[in-house]
Amino acid sequence: MKKAWTLSLLTLFLLSTAHAAALSNKQALKGLSKVNIVCDITVGDPQRLIARMVFLDETYTQLLDAGVKPGIVMVFRGPASRFVTRTDRYIKPAQRKYRLEMADWIAHFGRLGFVIEQCGIAAKSNGIDRKDFLPQVRLVANGYVSLVGYQSRGYALLPMD
Repeated sequence: MKKAWTLSLLTLFLLSTAHAAALSNKQALKGLSKVNIVCDITVGDPQRLIARMVFLDETYTQLLDAGVKPGIVMVFRGPASRFVTRTDRYIKPAQRKYRLEMADWIAHFGRLGFVIEQCGIAAKSNGIDRKDFLPQVRLVANGYVSLVGYQSRGYALLPMD
């Protein structure tokens, strides 16, 4: 299953990249030089979570290629919270590779300047200690408040469940 998923994800990425080369979003991006996005990340299935990271990275790259500067905030809530920690305490042993892969994605997005937040309510409900989150992840009191605040300031909501 592991190899099938990896091949499937790689194939999907290659197909979407090749397909995207023939398509454009010129109409949607017409007149824009900057966009702001807030991602509501709740997906608890680790394979789907990694797929969302791949697609977010592709979206970021396509915006840059179109001459649009993206400002991106990632808000982790719910079961996705378990995969942005420094420890395997909060996941099943078979999910360790996904947590490590998420750590690489979080470091990558941090280097790109993304704001990365973790909902404190979700941390508490998942029994995650504050000190166990990755260093790039900023713990906030309430992810809902962050989502509302960013959207009220004009950020487009990108749900990732």
